[in-house]
Amino acid sequence: MRRTPVGLVIAAIISGLLVLGGVILYVAGSSAGMASFGWFAYQPISGAAFFPSSLVVLTPLTAAGVAIAIAGLLGFGVIAGFLLGRRHPIGR
Repeated sequence: MRRTPVGLVIAAIISGLLVLGGVILYVAGSSAGMASFGWFAYQPISGAAFFPSSLVVLTPLTAAGVAIAIAGLLGFGVIAGFLLGRRHPIGR
């Protein structure tokens, strides 16, 4: 059985930390700035009622968290592809 290279283990740890950090940033950014009151609390001037759709507003912190988590997942994909490609060499 072949040993896994040390660089690959370090890359897996870094990818895992990126995913974990991205998730933490996303959770921290999604709960910040949300108020239970605000511009929905006043009576509309016109007779038309406004019903907010499922609009998702990304704060810079949540966008950074998503980008960092995606970078970590891409790292895991590269590692998995390398290990799968190394497992079955062509010509054997």
